[in-house]
Amino acid sequence: MSTDQTSNNPIPIDQTVLITGGSGNLGQKLSNHLAGRSTLRLLDKFPRHPDVIEADFAEWNFQWIDHFKGVDTVVHLAADPNAGQDWHKLIEPNMDGLINVFTAAAQNGVKRIVYASSNHVMGGYQSLIPPQQLAPDVPPKPGAIFSGLNGETMNSTAYGGAKLFGERIGKTYHEIYGLSTIAVRIGWVRAGENEASTMPPRDSWFRLMWLSNRDFCHLMECCITADPELGFAIINGMSNNTGMRWDLESARSLVGYVPQDDVTKP
Repeated sequence: MSTDQTSNNPIPIDQTVLITGGSGNLGQKLSNHLAGRSTLRLLDKFPRHPDVIEADFAEWNFQWIDHFKGVDTVVHLAADPNAGQDWHKLIEPNMDGLINVFTAAAQNGVKRIVYASSNHVMGGYQSLIPPQQLAPDVPPKPGAIFSGLNGETMNSTAYGGAKLFGERIGKTYHEIYGLSTIAVRIGWVRAGENEASTMPPRDSWFRLMWLSNRDFCHLMECCITADPELGFAIINGMSNNTGMRWDLESARSLVGYVPQDDVTKP
């Protein structure tokens, strides 16, 4: 599914949506999908487009905090995306920045945060025998083992642990401030076209967590427009991949997510 085929729905969304990480892979795809249908505010530490505002979320700074005023929904995508990163390199972008974004949202009356959690929260189930179906209520087990770009063995325990921390922050901020939070354990969304037919060879654990551009944008839109009474929820975010272990029933029932694509049927 090419980037320009992300199910562009002409129905307007009567919201102001702030996207952190607006220059990143996911942020660009979502902002293109929502352009002209909602009022967008795009923030990123490294803005690559004039529509994106520079913001270092690891630093509490009113130059970016003020942009949260009047926002209905924050889609928090900003983070270091390197799943094999060491703990000390994740503290500022993936933990300090996360707390600051949630706090800015709560202080400015934002109604909902859609938080980009990760499949790596459940990475410890990767080699479980017999395989277990992974619904959101299965106890988390951060950390998958995978090969890096140079063939080195990588471990995502730190990355997955930081994402789990974000989920718990979301639950806490809902309970204290009433901030609706939907944490989405996003699968594998490759940059650019992200087509099933061009997926690199990987084992079934990684391949079957593929999330197409079209399904990603549909899922985010479902979360943005979900029932305002939905307080805190964790859902899986994958395409409808035949044979995968990721349960999508909660995503369907809670936010209306109906994925269209399947990595096994390119």
